[in-house]
Amino acid sequence: IEIALAQIWAELLGLERVGRHDNFFELGGHSLLAVRLLSRVSQAVGLALPLSTLFAKPVLADLAASLVDELSRSGPQELPAIVAVSREEPLALSFAQERLWFLAQLDEGGRSYHMLLAWRLRGELDRTAWQRSLDRLLARHEALRSVFVAPEGKPWVEVLPPGAGLPVVERDLRDRPEAEAARLDLCYEEARTPFDLARGPLIRACLIRMSDDEHVFLLTQHHIVSDGWSLGVLARELSQLYRAFV
Repeated sequence: IEIALAQIWAELLGLERVGRHDNFFELGGHSLLAVRLLSRVSQAVGLALPLSTLFAKPVLADLAASLVDELSRSGPQELPAIVAVSREEPLALSFAQERLWFLAQLDEGGRSYHMLLAWRLRGELDRTAWQRSLDRLLARHEALRSVFVAPEGKPWVEVLPPGAGLPVVERDLRDRPEAEAARLDLCYEEARTPFDLARGPLIRACLIRMSDDEHVFLLTQHHIVSDGWSLGVLARELSQLYRAFV
């Protein structure tokens, strides 16, 4: 059990070696990684531990002992299969989405839950391959195509069609004398432009051309369709899709 945990910790934390007396949070673990850890543990040993166990026993040897105790009492658990729900009926919001939707009604036009990514792209950019990558990314993930309607005051999730494509606003600053200041203004404007949760899409893109071989790409999402864990998935997939389309 300790060896299995050490391997999972090392992969999640990006470490070559983990010792039995190491503390998960002192090694760089945080709440998002804790959720991923418990998901991996449940797959590896067939036991679903509550998050509170990890916070109470963050040392590897102690957590392994808790796993052994629980397994000795109940044995491996048959975890339920994850199955797709019907798309013919209205889709319910998750608890986190309900909270964010409620806050959006209180602060209409608010920008507190915008997630902005900015990448500086150096080298020749294949514009067609980049757009195809963004469109495929949007088509792959229903969460990014989700909108939140409330015809009778109760919110439901609707999913935009996969072929809609992700619109990209392009700005050319090559001939601007104050190009860097203009770029900062565009970043600020992009971060502050509100989303319409009922119409969507709740993800938008802006491509700023600084020179012939340098661009700045801005990708803004509402937190109701994305989170910190998702950002790594998005960046990895976009990179792989772009290389493939090129």
